[in-house]
Amino acid sequence: MTAPRAFEAAFEIEERGGEPFAQLDGFGGYTLGCATLAVARGVEGLSLHALHTCFVRPVPTDRAVALRIETISQGRRFARRRLEIREEGKLQLDLIASFAVPSLGPEFSDAARFDVGRLPPPDDLPSEHEVAEAEGWTWEDGDEPIIEIRWCGRPWALEAPAESSLYHAWVRPVTPPASDAGRVAGIAFTSDYHSHWPVARKRGGSFDTEGFTSLDQVVWIHRDDAWDDWWLLSSWTDQGHAGRSLGHRSLRTRDGRLVASMAQESLVPGATPRSDGPRPHGEPR
Repeated sequence: MTAPRAFEAAFEIEERGGEPFAQLDGFGGYTLGCATLAVARGVEGLSLHALHTCFVRPVPTDRAVALRIETISQGRRFARRRLEIREEGKLQLDLIASFAVPSLGPEFSDAARFDVGRLPPPDDLPSEHEVAEAEGWTWEDGDEPIIEIRWCGRPWALEAPAESSLYHAWVRPVTPPASDAGRVAGIAFTSDYHSHWPVARKRGGSFDTEGFTSLDQVVWIHRDDAWDDWWLLSSWTDQGHAGRSLGHRSLRTRDGRLVASMAQESLVPGATPRSDGPRPHGEPR
């Protein structure tokens, strides 16, 4: 079994001529994690509170690519950075990260809307290894994840499309982040981790990622809580239409405090352009 890795080590970034480079594997969560770690390392004294990412083209996976960072703004309360992945003049990924200084303000939450206490605690649930053994999954040496996950029930155990897309799971880093940049990189990674499952539940399967393509993704980080315990990851989709789905996720502490919110639009498997769809101006049907 391989040794557990912290987010900082899992998202391997190297400096070349003062610019960060990363070898990406094509998984959107890993790309987001690397990009977030790279951009967050360069901003001190402020906390990352929002990520807006557009996946324009598939990122190269056969070589390390440059993560090009520029300063959009640097104010007293907020700072913004843009990170691009661009190869041969073509944009693959466009990410805007917003940072804020620590501030005081009204504190409130709509706790009645989400009752964490009704769900089984993570300590009473089987580990991913135990689920894999019970389900007969193959677990290869070297497959050790950077996120531990304990599912509330079996979200994939369906005989027909599910009435509800919602599923819950407790998650925590295998190794707690050693830095704030590592923590937000881990949250960015988690925003895409099993994020297609609500769509799979509504379609009745399959639960592999083949055919799902992330188009754009937003992450809001509401609190700077240390991620040294289990957080509840809740995932659902509002709708699927025109070959795209809109998904939502939230991360909450054991006592129900909202740490992060996510939204993602994805292209779903089987989506094809309509023959009577719009054409570029002047192009005949």
